Amino acid sequence: MGIINTNIIEDSFAKKDASKYNLSILIGMDRFSYAILDDENHLLALKSYLINADLKTSKRLHPALQEIFIEDETLKLPFQKMTVGFINNKTTFVPNKFYQVEEVDTYLTKQVGSLETDQVFVDEVELMDAKNVYAFDQEVYFLVKGYLPNARFVHNGTSVLQGFFFNQNSSSGKKVYVNVKGDHLQIALFDNQEMVFSNSFAFQNEQDFIYHVMLVFNQFGLSPELNPVILSGQITKDSKIYRMLFRYINKIQFSEAPSAIQLGGNYQGIPTHFFFDLFSLGLCE
Repeated sequence: MGIINTNIIEDSFAKKDASKYNLSILIGMDRFSYAILDDENHLLALKSYLINADLKTSKRLHPALQEIFIEDETLKLPFQKMTVGFINNKTTFVPNKFYQVEEVDTYLTKQVGSLETDQVFVDEVELMDAKNVYAFDQEVYFLVKGYLPNARFVHNGTSVLQGFFFNQNSSSGKKVYVNVKGDHLQIALFDNQEMVFSNSFAFQNEQDFIYHVMLVFNQFGLSPELNPVILSGQITKDSKIYRMLFRYINKIQFSEAPSAIQLGGNYQGIPTHFFFDLFSLGLCE
């Protein structure tokens, strides 16, 4: 099974009330985490596992997930709603005006090659007037589906955009949001409550990372002195990425939890931006 690195349970959490709670699960090749919220989006529990998986295959992920579902008694509770988010880079956004359901596999094979062992999914992304077409390992999908037959599945890229939107208000001006996930970044530009741009990029080092961020600043005529960058994901002020970004951008902030999420008294000592993507899952309808 994975190694538990975060385990938060609020005093108000009661297993007998599970049928009134909503479960959000986020799965990546090296990570499994879940959050439990009530109908008013109060965070009642959060748990995260590190998985010693090969980042290029799912050979170790499948048995690790199976162990978690067998051993973690909380996941066996009868939740009201269950949402499962997948983290990977087999994803592409297709504008609705160009989307054709019969071409769904083609959109991905042009980008990621063979889909022989994958299951293809499509998310509606209203903020972009587009579809998020993505694939995830079929064996892992059917494993999760077996334990959570009523779960809804969504891609991490879809839910993170929803989280960005919830943290943007009508008087915020132009802000650049960046979510870091392994060796990929998801970036979006909002002008007040309108999303102007969104994309994701792979990066090999901090120079690549800065290039993609500054490209957005240059493309949209943003000011490094006036327009802030809001960071989320597993990133700290001590990281090389943050230190280099600070050379170019004067206003850098770490994201709060999406504004609709209410954190409890036992959530202490853990930066909220670490679990921004997990919290964002709870906002997907």
